[in-house]
Amino acid sequence: MPATFSTSANVSRIQLSGEFDFSSQEELKQVFDKALGAAAPKIQIDMQKTIFIDSSVIRFFLKLHDNVRKNKKSLSIINCNERIYEIFTIGGFDQVFDIQ
Repeated sequence: MPATFSTSANVSRIQLSGEFDFSSQEELKQVFDKALGAAAPKIQIDMQKTIFIDSSVIRFFLKLHDNVRKNKKSLSIINCNERIYEIFTIGGFDQVFDIQ
């Protein structure tokens, strides 16, 4: 499964592996709903094994970002490779998301 979820007392981690585009929306929604519903105050999206995302995924992340703030949680994106990080920076999304 390209999107997996795990949680601890402090962090809900979403691990994305492979390519994500518009056809991935339902899978992403299921995993992100689990993270939002968990008790952990922090959500991390681990993109170490992600090789591609398109604009629909960034739009999905923006919606998640709003929901995270409404639920008084924090969101960070971790372990981006250079290509994925470049996608975020070209669009200015590195100013919106906490990318580590």
